[in-house]
Amino acid sequence: MAGPVALDRLMRSTETLLARKHSHHERQERIITEALAERWPDPERQQALRLVAMAGVGTLPLAIEIWSSLERRGPLADHLDEAFAAVRSELIR
Repeated sequence: MAGPVALDRLMRSTETLLARKHSHHERQERIITEALAERWPDPERQQALRLVAMAGVGTLPLAIEIWSSLERRGPLADHLDEAFAAVRSELIR
């Protein structure tokens, strides 16, 4: 199932596709931020919630890349969990 990795490489291959990829990531970030804001509506937390959304959107491609480099051994969700654990670990250092 090289689909997500091949699609990512294709999306990075031209400026037009890369711009579309960035637009998609921004949309994902906005949707996740809105969902988090519904759960935690405190206006003082909004910037932090946006950072959480940004980290989430940015972590998925890394997990896919690692999973692919390991010939897709094990569930992708395990690699995503490891990537988020690494983010948490770096944040509390």
